[in-house]
Amino acid sequence: MHAQKMGPELFIYPELRTFLLHPAGQAQSLAVAPLGEVGALSLQFDDVSANTQALNYTWVHCNRNWNPSPLLSTEYLEGFLEGQLHQGTLSFNTYLPYSHFSDQLPHANCMPRISGNYYLLIYEQDPNDYLVKYPVVFYENAAGIQSSIHKTADVSLTKTHQEIDALVDLSSFSVQNPFSDVQLSLVQNRNWASLRTLAPRYLRNGSYDFDYNNGENAFPGTNIFRFLDSKNIPVPTLRIPKYELQDLWRAFILPDKPRGIDPFVNQDDARGAYVPRKQGASPSTEADYIWLDFWVEDLERSGQRNLFVVGDFNQYRQAEEYQLVYDEKEQAYRGSVLVKQGYLEYHLAEWDAETQRWDLQYTEANHWNCPNDYTAILYLREWGQRYDRVIGYSPLRTDGILGLNIQISTP
Repeated sequence: MHAQKMGPELFIYPELRTFLLHPAGQAQSLAVAPLGEVGALSLQFDDVSANTQALNYTWVHCNRNWNPSPLLSTEYLEGFLEGQLHQGTLSFNTYLPYSHFSDQLPHANCMPRISGNYYLLIYEQDPNDYLVKYPVVFYENAAGIQSSIHKTADVSLTKTHQEIDALVDLSSFSVQNPFSDVQLSLVQNRNWASLRTLAPRYLRNGSYDFDYNNGENAFPGTNIFRFLDSKNIPVPTLRIPKYELQDLWRAFILPDKPRGIDPFVNQDDARGAYVPRKQGASPSTEADYIWLDFWVEDLERSGQRNLFVVGDFNQYRQAEEYQLVYDEKEQAYRGSVLVKQGYLEYHLAEWDAETQRWDLQYTEANHWNCPNDYTAILYLREWGQRYDRVIGYSPLRTDGILGLNIQISTP
């Protein structure tokens, strides 16, 4: 009955870069799509080995907790059991050659036939030797979710967290055991590591209430994302005063510092978004790869922090290539991250091994009134069924004015 902390696996082979999967036309949304809609998801990525050979893909159905379901692939897929992506297109006039892959999924000949959690597997020949394992949710628009985002009921979290309460009407469904058959999942800013899963707390006249008071449904408020814009190399920008052409272009970012004790300053951001861009050229095949050179002052003078750079650009993955290493001589954390040029937002974060989540308290601080995006996903295990349906989905958004934020999704 309490919030769980387990999230899906997420793997992307190191030579596959700039992996973007989202609903078509909604780049700032989690990979959640309506069941049965061909091409509902936009897929893009680059292969820096410059291989243009078409890759294969398949879908693997999972339960609500992202473990493989007991269903056979023929029970959850229509058409063929695997599909083929469009061939890659070679980059043009870039210092780092790559091939760009772009497609709209799912294809009509390899289509999930039931709702639920899925892994998208991309591979060359053998799905067990996959290059990508990425979480996707297909939903039925069968139940509405009424939600509100506000200050927490737990007074110890009032200044740092945001609480999401939800109410769903399932009076038209036959539910045998409400507290084990129904689950609400919440994700903050497209970051699967932030996942909270909740059973209903109350049941009243067919309405399921997910209103907790001890922080189970509370999220750290985070802070406004830091940003970079490298679309017009080598012209300096607000946060990148200098470029150098070495093996690739290197962007020297203005020195950063932890913001844990700074007051909150609200300004527009895109909730950690990443948009590849090149001034006057195609971002797909003409945008180049560059090194971002990070320098973060160690205010504690201890060098004991394990800092990472995270955001949509790397799907908030905990990978060594995104870690900043302490430089004792400069008393700063330093690192270089390879990205495709464009507009990028990021947080500096520490990985909390105990909670399996990113901790921003020292590096960014958490503010109750910070704007954030959320995704609510409603699961139902019907009597006699061997899988969890997704019967409701709702994107939620707060601009920081909490207490007035009520949102309703209707089937």
